[in-house]
Amino acid sequence: MTTAEVRSIAVRIEARLQSIAEHEAAIRRDLEALASLSSPAADDHLLDVSAAAQWLGVSRATMFRLLRSDNQLRHVKVGKRTLFRPDDLRSYAARQVAS
Repeated sequence: MTTAEVRSIAVRIEARLQSIAEHEAAIRRDLEALASLSSPAADDHLLDVSAAAQWLGVSRATMFRLLRSDNQLRHVKVGKRTLFRPDDLRSYAARQVAS
């Protein structure tokens, strides 16, 4: 085998390795995109008044009092239900600690 033949083979191998690396990167991007679509975040749900009160470490009565008196406690109404986003509870608790 001549030096030119070895160099030619090495060039082809290098090109194939580069192609494999590009395909692997594309597959990883697709897998990440699929994972973000199929698995919701751990706290991607709404908490009812009881669960929110437990999360904050207060009673249900205190939770209802806070809803009436503290406009910084963000919540959503779905029909007659009052629900809370975990991120909003975290922000509220952080503001209370800071003040």
